[in-house]
Amino acid sequence: MTNGRFQSVRHRVLTNSLKSRVSMIYFGGPPLSEKITPLPALMKGETSLYKEFTWLEYKTSAYNTKLADNRLGHFERIVAS
Repeated sequence: MTNGRFQSVRHRVLTNSLKSRVSMIYFGGPPLSEKITPLPALMKGETSLYKEFTWLEYKTSAYNTKLADNRLGHFERIVAS
């Protein structure tokens, strides 16, 4: 959505052997048919680095990759040099 301007950080949880820990995951997202594109306000005349895709296409691609993989790689545009 930021056309590569902001990137997520990789993170992991370090456990504390002295205290118990309970984790709960929650997945939320837009409707499956929602189109995902960079936000126009952040583009400022730039060309999108990614092809337009739906939330369903992203989820399908993400479920077929490993957690460490670049999950947006499938949607990147090939830029001619």
